[in-house]
Amino acid sequence: MKNVAVLAGGYTSERQISLNSGNQIYLNLDRKLYNPYLIDVRKDGFFCMLGGKEYKVDINSFSADIEGVPTKFDYAYLALHGSPGEDGKVQALLDILGIPYSACDSYSSMVTLNKIAAKKLLADEGIAMAKMAIIRGENPFDVDEIINKVGLPCFVKPATAGSSFGVTKVYEKEKFIDAINLARTEDTTIIVEEFIKGTEVSCGILKTPDYEQVFPITEIATKNDYFDTEAKYTPGLTNEITPARINEDETREVQEATSRIYDIIGCSGIVRIDFIIKEGTPYFIEVNSIPGMSAESIVPKQVRTMGLNMTDILTKVIESKLK
Repeated sequence: MKNVAVLAGGYTSERQISLNSGNQIYLNLDRKLYNPYLIDVRKDGFFCMLGGKEYKVDINSFSADIEGVPTKFDYAYLALHGSPGEDGKVQALLDILGIPYSACDSYSSMVTLNKIAAKKLLADEGIAMAKMAIIRGENPFDVDEIINKVGLPCFVKPATAGSSFGVTKVYEKEKFIDAINLARTEDTTIIVEEFIKGTEVSCGILKTPDYEQVFPITEIATKNDYFDTEAKYTPGLTNEITPARINEDETREVQEATSRIYDIIGCSGIVRIDFIIKEGTPYFIEVNSIPGMSAESIVPKQVRTMGLNMTDILTKVIESKLK
C-alpha cells in the first residue's frame, strides 16, 4: 500500500484551522488502500505525528525513521492553509522531489493566494468582480482618492491572508487608517475593495482526468456584519445553507463561473470559490486552493449533500496523481 502523508499546520494565523483540516483528512483516508501519516509542518521542520510521538521528516528524501523503520512517503495530501501550502512553497519542494500531491501546483497556488494577482488574471478573462484599489508597502496613498474609487462601506484586506484575518469592513473615512494598520499585521500589500450588497455563496469543485464534479452551492448567511473570522469559526453565528437559496439561473451562473475560473487559473484537486450574487450576476471574491476540510467545513457539507462520502472523494483526488 502507498504511504500517504497529510501535511498540515504551517506558519500563519491559520495554523490551528489547518491542523483541524489535516486531522479530518487523515481520519477519512481509506485504510484499505493507503497507510496514512499526519505531518505537522512547522518552522523548525516537518514532523510525523504517530502514537503520541513525533518523528522528524527528512525533507530531502520525504521520509522518516519511525521506530527504527525507514518510511518513505509516496504521496502528499496538502491541508496547509496559508504558507507554506497555499503560497506554493511546499508544492515546489515536492515537484523537485518528484512526489505527487493533491493540490494546485506552485504557480496556481501563488496566483490564488495573492488576491491581486488572481483578480487581475480573471478580470482579463471577463470575470465580474468588485472595484479594487491597492496599497503597497509604505508607499503613500490618498484616502479620499481610494474612497472615491471604491465607495463606502468598503473592505480593507491583506493581499495574501486567509480566513478573513486582518479584514475590516470600513463605514467611515476616519476608520480607514486603523483598518490599514490591522491588515498590515498580515501582509504589507493591502487591497481595498468595493462593498457589493448581495448573497454570498461558495462553490466547491474537483476535476481529474477521469472525474469532474462541481459541488452544490452553499449560501453564507451570517449574523455578523460580514463573514469574518469570528463568523467562520464560532458555532451559531453563521448558517451555511446547502444547497443555497438561489434560483436555477443563479445556480447555473455560479457553477459555470466556478468551473471556468478553475480552468483559467489551472487549478488541481479540490478547490472552493467564493462569490457575491447581485442581480443575478456572481461577482468573484476569491479562490481557496486548499479549502477547509474539517467535519463542519463547507466542502465536506457539499459532498454530503451530493450523497457522497469524503473517503471516496479523497480517493479520487489521490488516485488521479498516483496513476
